[in-house]
Amino acid sequence: MCGRFVQAGSLQQLSTLLNVAVDDLSATPEARYNIAPAARVAALCDRNDHLTVAQFEWGLIPSWSKDPSIGQRLVNARAETVWEKPSFRASIRSSRVVVPADGFFEWSSARRDGPRGRNGNPVREPHYFTRGDEQPVLIGGISSLWRNPADAEDIRHTLCLLTTAANPTMQPIHHRMPVIIEASGVEQWLLTSEHDAREALDHVLTPASEDVLVEHVVSTEVNNSRNEGEHLIAPTDESPTTLF
Repeated sequence: MCGRFVQAGSLQQLSTLLNVAVDDLSATPEARYNIAPAARVAALCDRNDHLTVAQFEWGLIPSWSKDPSIGQRLVNARAETVWEKPSFRASIRSSRVVVPADGFFEWSSARRDGPRGRNGNPVREPHYFTRGDEQPVLIGGISSLWRNPADAEDIRHTLCLLTTAANPTMQPIHHRMPVIIEASGVEQWLLTSEHDAREALDHVLTPASEDVLVEHVVSTEVNNSRNEGEHLIAPTDESPTTLF
């Protein structure tokens, strides 16, 4: 899965890679190092055959849903079933996005010789994953425009991230990983027509090559989504630490 990620320099890198004017954003978001579900995130999308960066709420609310709380459960979508699941199938065909990230976090299981929390019990150990070539991690996602049937002014642009089976780099930490799109495939991902989408794009929903990602252990401070700052992605030693 993917439950936390970083957007700091990745938007500027995306602009350079794809010649997308990030300055078109009405309010370019500040650097964030511990983005959690329900937050507003920046993503690249297709607006009338023009690539643009827009802001979305992380947690997909299907257009047909009457209850926006469903977004709390639709943070990730499995690549293996996204074409068939009622919550996702319309979005994967016609409303795909790319979420640029400096990197993302994943947690290994708590172990007796690992970090410990305030109560002295072992806690899960966070790892920070980023690209070895220092380019942004471009995560495939899907989006939905939701209109509140009870309030015409409540309109939300929402998204979720796609996950696939872990590659060998991820496997020691977690059995899932985000779908990572190479820069050369971004336009195809965003602009392929609804009619051709599955045939043209299903191959993208596979694990990244083994050499794409690198990882290191980071502070357990990242376990608390209220914590922020660049120090959260700094490497730390693997000796036992405490959560606070």
